[in-house]
Amino acid sequence: MSTPDPNAQPPQYPQQPPVPPPYAPYPPPYGYPYQPPRPTNGMAIAAMVCGIVGVCSPLGILGVIFGTIAKRQIKETGEGGDGMATAGVVCGWIGIAATIVWIVYYIAMFALLGSAVNELENGDWPTSDSWPTDDPTWMFRLPAWF
Repeated sequence: MSTPDPNAQPPQYPQQPPVPPPYAPYPPPYGYPYQPPRPTNGMAIAAMVCGIVGVCSPLGILGVIFGTIAKRQIKETGEGGDGMATAGVVCGWIGIAATIVWIVYYIAMFALLGSAVNELENGDWPTSDSWPTDDPTWMFRLPAWF
């Protein structure tokens, strides 16, 4: 076997033409550049969640607080989420109103129940000798404090 010549030149192959660059992307329509969406304010998201949950619980106050703070931050920073902050404030006020209505309802029911128990204890309730009665309005008599 023979040894290869160390001074021999490697064979020359023909050069291929260079690969053209990839096609450029289409320009945006009408020449307007793409604008990424604005980031959403985190307090606005918290306001919406607390407002929705607060419709049926006392957490509505948090929706009002977070929504008010978020609206101020959005006005200062230009972030997104103004609608979520508004939804949190509105749902929060609805929740506060519902909570107040339920509190008034429970106070009225306890007062009515207390009045009925008081009438039973004081003996103001009709006795068995007055039953049955022919008066059809016996069930509509109101307690004395009305």
